[in-house]
Amino acid sequence: MKSPAILLGTCILAACGAGSGARSGTPARTPAADSAAEFLLTAAATDFHTHQPPDPVGFREVRMGRVRTPGGEEQYLLCGQFLPAQGGDTAEWTPFVTIKTSDYEQWIGAQSASFHCQAPGITWDPAGDLSASLQRRLDSLR
Repeated sequence: MKSPAILLGTCILAACGAGSGARSGTPARTPAADSAAEFLLTAAATDFHTHQPPDPVGFREVRMGRVRTPGGEEQYLLCGQFLPAQGGDTAEWTPFVTIKTSDYEQWIGAQSASFHCQAPGITWDPAGDLSASLQRRLDSLR
């Protein structure tokens, strides 16, 4: 008699969790994260377009994350790498980070990007690689 009750309880619990919007333990993206992603992609593309060189010809491993500041607020950042047009065949992928502050900050180079992008406590956005989105935004400014 216990088996049908346990089975029924398990089915009810499974049904309650099914509508959460998350799959395989991946948290659903929040409206704040969507807004931050839009802002950071636009800020990064605009900054690359405005402050040349470097002039990126490609992006890779671009992802958005968030970290809690010492003041307890969430701060969003966009981390990735770009290939500069300068340098031709010997050009190397260069790390960058764009941080949402009261406006934004963009840092280029391994030291600053690794300081921010490898900091403990970063929660990476489930959207994955945003390289193509950033490339489209930069291309639209050219």
